[in-house]
Amino acid sequence: FLGRTTISITRRPKTNNTITSSRGDVMPPTRYRVTTRQTRVRHPSRVAAWLVICLMLGFGVAVVDARVSKLDTHHSSSNLDPPSLVRRHTKPRHAPPTPFRHCGGTLGGTKQPCVYHPPAHTSVDVNTGTAEGTSKGPPMTRCELRLLEQPLDHFSFGNTETFQQRYFLCALDQFAPHKPALYFYTGNEANVELYVNATGVMWETSQFNPELNAALVFAEHRYYGGSRPKSMDDSSLSKKQRLAFLTSEQALADYAVLIRHVREVDLRRVADTGIGRVGDYNDSDNGDTGKDGADETETGNTFAERKHRTGNKYNPEKLAVIVFGGSYGGMLSTWMRLKYPHLVDGAVAGSAPVWSFMGEVPSVNPNTFASGVTFDASAWGGSGALCEGTVRAGFAELIGRIDDESLSEESSQVLTGTNTRYREPSVTDSYDSVTKALRLCPASAIKNSQDILSAAYWLQDSFDYLAMGNFPYPDSYILMGNGELPAFPFRKACGGELSDPATKRKGGSALIAALADFADVYYNYSRDLKCFEINSGGPNSETAEDTNLWDWQFCTEMFMPSARDGVVDMFWRQPWNLTEQIARCYNEWGVVPKQTWANTLFGGRRLHSASNIVWSNGALDPWSGLGVSHTTDFDGVLNPERSLEAIWLQNGAHHLDFFWSREDDDDELVHARATERELITRWIKKKHSRHGSNVAVE
Repeated sequence: FLGRTTISITRRPKTNNTITSSRGDVMPPTRYRVTTRQTRVRHPSRVAAWLVICLMLGFGVAVVDARVSKLDTHHSSSNLDPPSLVRRHTKPRHAPPTPFRHCGGTLGGTKQPCVYHPPAHTSVDVNTGTAEGTSKGPPMTRCELRLLEQPLDHFSFGNTETFQQRYFLCALDQFAPHKPALYFYTGNEANVELYVNATGVMWETSQFNPELNAALVFAEHRYYGGSRPKSMDDSSLSKKQRLAFLTSEQALADYAVLIRHVREVDLRRVADTGIGRVGDYNDSDNGDTGKDGADETETGNTFAERKHRTGNKYNPEKLAVIVFGGSYGGMLSTWMRLKYPHLVDGAVAGSAPVWSFMGEVPSVNPNTFASGVTFDASAWGGSGALCEGTVRAGFAELIGRIDDESLSEESSQVLTGTNTRYREPSVTDSYDSVTKALRLCPASAIKNSQDILSAAYWLQDSFDYLAMGNFPYPDSYILMGNGELPAFPFRKACGGELSDPATKRKGGSALIAALADFADVYYNYSRDLKCFEINSGGPNSETAEDTNLWDWQFCTEMFMPSARDGVVDMFWRQPWNLTEQIARCYNEWGVVPKQTWANTLFGGRRLHSASNIVWSNGALDPWSGLGVSHTTDFDGVLNPERSLEAIWLQNGAHHLDFFWSREDDDDELVHARATERELITRWIKKKHSRHGSNVAVE
């Protein structure tokens, strides 16, 4: 097409020697030699046509790759591994990212409390529970903090230890004894107070209309926040002994016991008296603990007296219970409906990666999360068209500064084969130039290749968390109330140098500095930082990172494979190494992961027997490819006849629909919440139509 072949025949010197071919055949001597040469013809029209075709094909491949990397979760890979399993100081990284790493529990004591400040319009009058009045306060002012004594081990009779589980009983003014309903938040890996103020969908649904009126319960997950067993802080025990009963299965049993207690004790008292109290409340009257009931104690000021509905006797068996949960909490809500259908009538699960475990068929694609982050950096994800390519080039440049000989053998093996397809040629700079480009403080100055690798992970974290928190309005959720991120923070971070075509041409430290500009949006939310400190989390087993409770859950049963490869994502090669991850879990916690237990216990994709569950996911959330949606439903689980529904938000980040509504919410978000309310109404009516029947809802 673009050239021609020239055939040349030349005379050989006369010889009688035979010739042996490449296959070993003996050939007679010849007097001539035949050669061919391919020559290009640089005809302008042909060259132009070829360039146009290449550009069109290249654009098509880029578009398809962006969508496939985001959505093709059934693709199996031989390099299984999580966004946790790359090396930091020669050790595989810990469990996949969780929005609550800054306030998650530790063995040595709780971290800073999770704080979320809801929008100003959610303030209510403390006395009336309405938006009118003068004594305004956040949703927390409509709640009563209570404690319930729970057995540490629900599944054996050999352990008699108990602990006090915290829960908030809220919006009792919305409870109607004649048509009773309860919205129950299945708390996840953080202090439960976070969800009380953040989960606007429960508050707004409960007062949307009389058919949806319900009391609210926000339950705290065992071992997190203030629901800490005494043995958890017993330093004489090993870490494995202190956390032995921190499992999702035990947490679900806690919630089942709590639902029965609220149904049969708390709400009965409200129905009988119409009066409750604010403050700590301790109730040991629970038959499932195996202990005799203790005297009830109530402290605090009198809560607003509710309007008492007379003439309508409360029937606990008629109570419709709808569970809500986001992220890991959404997984728990899904599983509560599966495991306790006689107690739970429906589940609303936001951004719940229930299809992320080993043992799935087809296998989980471990690159799904990283591909989802990369999608946010693409034009399809709303960012500048050049952002993804510049980020690829930036990480290739940074990783290219690593001297393999200065790394440990293990770290070098991880980096071997790192994709450098987008690397721009540049002069090898000193460590000082990397420190300067990243604007690091003196204490975090780059001194060796290990520091460069730690800096790369530090940068990568900012991409992960801004992708999860890529909300369409300024919000403090990802920062846990310590500051506020701008609207669509990922898109904002992708602006500037990352979207400037000159950045890649400059190469070198300019690319690394562009990555620092991105991280600045996340780490320097206060705009007060003059330089960055990198908390690399060394090998000390007593550090907060090493005692992260979510990592314990990952290493025992929440074993979620995840990886990065620098091909379908914009980072660098970080393979999932099952053997090394098992070794890390054993060295750190003294346990060997139950690799397929979550799949065995909860069924994985085998959800055809379930009913009354709605899953919501958003295209901007990197976890969405591991949740239930029409794109990931390969086995036909979704079934409107069984009320198994999926909601997709094209502009949605991590469980966006669970937050408080705003005047500028787009149409798809408004419609998503309306769909959830419609399903909840249907589930409640179905339960009430049974007139208190003890038959479990199928």
